[in-house]
Amino acid sequence: MESCLWTEMIRTPERADYMLYPRLLAVAERAWHAADWETTMNQESSDRAGRSDWAQFAAALGRRELHRLDKLGINYRLPRPGVL
Repeated sequence: MESCLWTEMIRTPERADYMLYPRLLAVAERAWHAADWETTMNQESSDRAGRSDWAQFAAALGRRELHRLDKLGINYRLPRPGVL
């Protein structure tokens, strides 16, 4: 799995952090975690399981990982609700 960051307009490490996090955590989770829904042939149950996995990841991100990023001094971006 690969995740790209084009750095033509990134001049500081803080800006790179802002562009990378927490998206990089999601990429790592997707690369390392083999979800049950990946092997399910039923599209409806796969969609439901995928939403459940996303909810679990988002909750873990809010409970644990953002606190760690704060302690490490990493400048990260959280989009406002409803904005992609």
